[in-house]
Amino acid sequence: MHACSLAQKQRRLYATEAAAGKDSEAGNLQRIYYGSLAPRMKLVKLFSLTTSLAGIAAQPILMEQGMKIGGTGMAVFLCTVGGFFTFVTPLLLHFVTKKYVTELHYNPDTEEYTATTISLILLKIKTKFRPSDVTVPEVPGMFTSFVVNKRPLFVDPALFDDPEHYVRIMGYDKPIDFKLNLKDETEPTKKKQQ
Repeated sequence: MHACSLAQKQRRLYATEAAAGKDSEAGNLQRIYYGSLAPRMKLVKLFSLTTSLAGIAAQPILMEQGMKIGGTGMAVFLCTVGGFFTFVTPLLLHFVTKKYVTELHYNPDTEEYTATTISLILLKIKTKFRPSDVTVPEVPGMFTSFVVNKRPLFVDPALFDDPEHYVRIMGYDKPIDFKLNLKDETEPTKKKQQ
């Protein structure tokens, strides 16, 4: 019994309120969506970044060989072509994949969603939002399902564990607005009648 209270005292000594709050917040999160392309996307980005680093390392060799083969013009041409693929490929991949949500978590206590995307250098970017923060574009852009605080995100509706969350996020549970502008049309007719 004495050892148990000693262990509790040690736990209390080394624990902090911030850490305890963080654990309890993480414990309430439920994963409701997992993007099936996430592992492949991470591998492709990793491969692209690795080849880009190899391309940067190869620049001095390309410069030297270009100078031997055809002088300054050939060296500039080789470095330009090599540099183009070294820098453009990871940027193009990031442009296409930056909106793809790899995971979506829901906290029932706060009723907040947390969307996880992947950055250019493979870091996780977490975006917290509520369904009220979501706007669904009338004409969706490339790889855009909805926009949260001016940040477009892309999800696959078929990959949600519970479709009710997709319905809430997209606002399909709200009344339909047909945008008929009935108020604008009735005002001119009233003015004409007077």
